[in-house]
Amino acid sequence: MMKKSVMKEVSSAQAFAAFHPEHAVFVLSVDRQGKPNGMAAAWNMKCSEEPPMIAVAVEKGANTHKLISESREFVIAVPNKALEKGLLFFGSSRGSEVDKFGETGIRTMKARHTKTPLLADATINFECVLRNAVDAGDCTLFIGRVVASYANKGKRVLMYRGRIGGKRVFEEF
Repeated sequence: MMKKSVMKEVSSAQAFAAFHPEHAVFVLSVDRQGKPNGMAAAWNMKCSEEPPMIAVAVEKGANTHKLISESREFVIAVPNKALEKGLLFFGSSRGSEVDKFGETGIRTMKARHTKTPLLADATINFECVLRNAVDAGDCTLFIGRVVASYANKGKRVLMYRGRIGGKRVFEEF
């Protein structure tokens, strides 16, 4: 017998906090000189198979927002456990103030279609050309046409489980 549900209304912030696990990814782009930068983002999704497209929500004040808007391209890199510390650093520091790649030692490799590099040790990389930018409140939803995809066989996907005891918790699947 199914237990009776006790559904009650909560704030959007409470519901968002309970909505886990999420795909946490690196969102990468480059400045006008070709210097890479990136951020961590959990608000991302596949949004079309044909043509292949991915969407990611980026806060309007973020340096990565400015770079994607200017370069019209980005890379989504799906992390694994080995990139967890780098993901935390990318998510807690500002690229306009620190060289995130230099500080973390995260390895990059040349992409085939974009100036934005791939993460050499990521589980999956998607090279994207900006197709559309949609105003979404305090964020912009960048929709990118996937022009190339790469996978590291045997590597797992790191998921964001949420905050437990004030600490961000991740788990591989």
